[in-house]
Amino acid sequence: MSKLSTHIRWQIVEKSLAGLSERKIARHLGISKTTVHRVYHLFKKYGCVRNFSSLRGRPRIFGYDDMKYLEVLLKEKVDWYIWELQSQMELWLGRNLDLIIWRAIHRLGYTHKQV
Repeated sequence: MSKLSTHIRWQIVEKSLAGLSERKIARHLGISKTTVHRVYHLFKKYGCVRNFSSLRGRPRIFGYDDMKYLEVLLKEKVDWYIWELQSQMELWLGRNLDLIIWRAIHRLGYTHKQV
């Protein structure tokens, strides 16, 4: 399956707004009727034709500010153990974290906590 270009996606929207059926648009552009429906539904819902693949999956536990705080902790407290960082992040977030901090540290580019 190849990705649709932005130009074709906007053509789908223009033709849908002009009143053409999904079947006619699909036949004219050489794509499936399901693709036409999906692109037009995305446009009606969000107002754009880009695919939001980044919104798929489970939301991350740490937001942008939380990751910045963890990064500051890693730079300032170089002699802390992982469990100390985790307890500080639990205080920051106000909830219990199970071993999630390892993934967050890895996402920041650290492979090992080094002193």
